[in-house]
Amino acid sequence: MLSIERGTNVGDLDIETTGAGPGISRRTVAKAAAWSVPAILVAAPVPAYAASAGTSTAAVVGSCAGSGSTGTISVSLPDLPLGSTVEITLSHSGQGGFTATPNFVPTSQVGNTYTITGGGATFTGQFAINFSLSNNQQGTVTATVSAISGVVIDGDTTGFVTKRRDGGSQNYNQCSAG
Repeated sequence: MLSIERGTNVGDLDIETTGAGPGISRRTVAKAAAWSVPAILVAAPVPAYAASAGTSTAAVVGSCAGSGSTGTISVSLPDLPLGSTVEITLSHSGQGGFTATPNFVPTSQVGNTYTITGGGATFTGQFAINFSLSNNQQGTVTATVSAISGVVIDGDTTGFVTKRRDGGSQNYNQCSAG
C-alpha cells in the first residue's frame, strides 16, 4: 500500500511504501528510463541487410568430355551478392594427377583454391580438367564451393569427374561424372 502526504506537488512526488524501508522514488524511475533510451536508439539504426547475408543456390556439375583424358566441371552461383567472397576448391583422389584450366579470372588463386568476389549477378565458370594417368589407373577431381563472407551457399556444392585408363591402352576408356 502507498501513502501520500497531503499537499504534496504531484511533479515532486516521492513514493514511499508503508512498512519496512523506503520505496522507489519517481526520480529513480525517471533516471532508469533515461539510461535505457540511448541503448534503444543506438540499436535502431542497424540496417536490415547487415544482419543477414544473401543466398546463392549453387550448381556444381562434372561432365565427361569425349574419350580422351579430359573432363569439365561447371560452377553456377546465381545472385552472388556484390562484394561477397566464395572459394572453389579442386581436390584429387585416386592415382595420377590432373591440371585444371578455368575459363574465368579468379580474384585470387592459391594452389587449387580459387577465390571469387561477387559482382551482384550470376557467376558462371568452368574448369577444363586434364588427367594424367598411367595404365590401370583411375583418378577423380572434385570441386567444392564454400562461402567465405557475405553469402550463404546452398544447393549442389560439389561436383566431380572421374577418368580411368585400362590395360595397355593409350585411351582413357571409362568416365563418370556428376
